[in-house]
Amino acid sequence: MEFFAGLREVPNLHMVVVHFPVALLPVSLLCDVLGWIGGSRDLHAVGRWTLWLGAIAAGVAVWTGIDGADDIHAYVTDAAEELMTQHMNLQLGTLGAAVGLSFWRLVVGTPYPERGGAVYFVIAAAMIVNLLAASDLGGQMVFVHGVAVRADADSLQGGAEKAHAGHRPHLFGLGDEKQHGPTHAHEER
Repeated sequence: MEFFAGLREVPNLHMVVVHFPVALLPVSLLCDVLGWIGGSRDLHAVGRWTLWLGAIAAGVAVWTGIDGADDIHAYVTDAAEELMTQHMNLQLGTLGAAVGLSFWRLVVGTPYPERGGAVYFVIAAAMIVNLLAASDLGGQMVFVHGVAVRADADSLQGGAEKAHAGHRPHLFGLGDEKQHGPTHAHEER
């Protein structure tokens, strides 16, 4: 087994760094909510630090995403290109909100802004909804359109002999089996 064999196959670092803002920014909001409920300055302090780290990570994710998009524009379908543009525009909004909220937290000097806290919370919640919607578009580019997936990948070579014919697993088993065929190759179509 080779160490970091998968990482050597990554066409750019975007797909590695995107996980940090996707994790850190919601954790920031969660810490702030729990800090508000429990009256904990410590949780608010954790919320502030995870916001700052998440904003930095979002900046790196946007930068690597724009850099990586330049490398693949010529190879993607028009549908994937449209998703890529929507994904980028929404994530620029996420980055703008994360940077704005970070400066707000820096300027007030307290773990959570007491003045305007409700407005802060609404903006932070909207940022997370935007982040999740944009991340879903990124997932669609990879899992539906195959952007940045090697066409000769081993997992794409299975067929009826591996019981993969026509079946695409869905989260929680949700999906239209009629559209994708039976679950197992030995089942009748």
